[in-house]
Amino acid sequence: MRRMLIDTYRVWRNEFKVIRADLGVMIFLFLLPFAYPLVYSAIYNPETARNVRVVVVDDNRTALTREYARHLNATQELSIIGYASNMQEARRAMAEKECYGIIHFPADFSGKVYRGEQSVVEVFCDMSLLLRYRSMLVAVTAVASEMGKKIQVERMEGLTRGMATVAEMPIPFKLVPVGNVSQGLASALMPGVLVLILQQCLILAICFLGATSRERARLNGGRDPMAVTDAGVMSLLIGKALCYFVLILVPAIFIIHFVPIIFTFPMNASILDLIAFFVPYLLAVIFFGMVIQMFIPDRESTFLMFVFTSLAFIFLSGISWPRYAMSGFWQLAGGIIPSTWGVTGFVGMNTAGASLSQQSMPYIMMWILAALYFIFALLLSVLGELRKKRVNGKM
Repeated sequence: MRRMLIDTYRVWRNEFKVIRADLGVMIFLFLLPFAYPLVYSAIYNPETARNVRVVVVDDNRTALTREYARHLNATQELSIIGYASNMQEARRAMAEKECYGIIHFPADFSGKVYRGEQSVVEVFCDMSLLLRYRSMLVAVTAVASEMGKKIQVERMEGLTRGMATVAEMPIPFKLVPVGNVSQGLASALMPGVLVLILQQCLILAICFLGATSRERARLNGGRDPMAVTDAGVMSLLIGKALCYFVLILVPAIFIIHFVPIIFTFPMNASILDLIAFFVPYLLAVIFFGMVIQMFIPDRESTFLMFVFTSLAFIFLSGISWPRYAMSGFWQLAGGIIPSTWGVTGFVGMNTAGASLSQQSMPYIMMWILAALYFIFALLLSVLGELRKKRVNGKM
């Protein structure tokens, strides 16, 4: 046992020296974790579009349409800069970027409303920025809902005149955003993307180190001169894993704690709960990377692997499509990726305000994955050593 601890320490110390001498790995471990989150988060800022300039084309010209327009202008999403006499004039204003949207009231708008028929408000938007379309849709829908309720109340009062007067809607409606109170795109996407960035940076560094070691070995008769060759397989795995874990701690804290502060993303979890949650996540990613590196023949292949897996990991994590709506095969495929459970737990804690105990499923699954990938890495390392001895024996 004492010998194993000494060998583990030697491997741990040697891996620091190897990383320090490799500029590419230094970039993956120290530059990318600090630069990527800032760049990605800045791209999505501002999260919401406020006071989007629009013009109104009112072919109905009634008190109802004027009231509708006043309510739209009072929202924080839209700012009505004026009225256009027809759609051609409005389109010309949008083409010249004087406005980014058009609100059109058809000539039969109020007539249909008062006859109890469904009326339409036409919305035209410059789609160069989807956030503007979202703001227009939210404002028009909200005003339509409020005015629709008011009209219903007036009708009910007319029907029940002489009876009890209806003072308000029997079932009031109120939208209360949970977690993502700003309802912004970045606050919805970036917490999950941050977890994926952390995983990809670690895997890139680990695979780069493994491929570089194999290249050095090919140039030196099958032996890597910078590796500790007299240590056991268990010591090699644990020593390297501890080295990666120590080096990624500061970038990980920056990503999960300080990036949300800088960009005002939801922060509803304590830093201690997050650190406790990310310990098994980092270990699972490290051993996952050690398994992958066994199949990477050279440094260039690392980048191909990164390009191939990045998009797949995003979809499997449930950011763009909920995991419960996936087929059983894809749920299983996502379940063996550490980032899937890391994204689930981090979003549940930091965005939705769940405690660590309430995210016990992702937490336990990450410990299980860490153990499984450690065993796989150990078996693959043992098989690799046996293959080397067999080749050397034949020589």
